[in-house]
Amino acid sequence: MVRRTFGSSVVTTLVAFVALVSALGCGGRASKQECEQMLDKYLDMVMAEEPELDKLPPDQKKVARDMKRAVRKAEPSYQKVFSQCEAEITKKEYRCAMAAPNPNVWESCID
Repeated sequence: MVRRTFGSSVVTTLVAFVALVSALGCGGRASKQECEQMLDKYLDMVMAEEPELDKLPPDQKKVARDMKRAVRKAEPSYQKVFSQCEAEITKKEYRCAMAAPNPNVWESCID
């Protein structure tokens, strides 16, 4: 298993996925709520791979995860990805990403 570092690689991946899907097929698009769910799932999966979070008690783990998610969502690059999601992600891509068991499969849903 490849260990991911949580940080710029997450944002880079999210920006890359928006660029890649801009040329993909038509069909229904993901709603704002679906985009939020999909991007939250990705962040949660990436954070789940962080061994330092596993060392924390459950209540502290939740707080740390929530704080990391909030920091990522406040970044301009995340905001750009989120705002483009509604216009560019299809319902099919959304369903695939939501069923993904890990970040690699999630990313393949939107490539």
